[in-house]
Amino acid sequence: MVRDERKQQVVVGLGVLAAVAGLILLIAYGRFLPGLSGEFFARLLGIITTPFLMETSFFILGLVVVMTLNLWRQRRDGDELVYLEEITDAPAGMPDQAIYPEPRLDPEPPASAD
Repeated sequence: MVRDERKQQVVVGLGVLAAVAGLILLIAYGRFLPGLSGEFFARLLGIITTPFLMETSFFILGLVVVMTLNLWRQRRDGDELVYLEEITDAPAGMPDQAIYPEPRLDPEPPASAD
């Protein structure tokens, strides 16, 4: 099970890297298009590969990729929220806290004996 999950993570990571490389290659080859579109891609490639802008754009692109993968992982794994309840007067060998995936209901007050 662990091997399959690791293999899937590697495939997803390689897919993201291939998509980014493909996008950069499309921009680089787009400068050979005729007319205004070729000039646009040539100008875009020049702006992207300027030293400060290239580093900044790769940083922003990397941040977007990391945030997207993290959001995808959180939606796949579900909520990680747990509720802790402190146990008072616990017998020996019992932990001091109990972990519940759902909130505990407060006990209802006893019905009055009219």
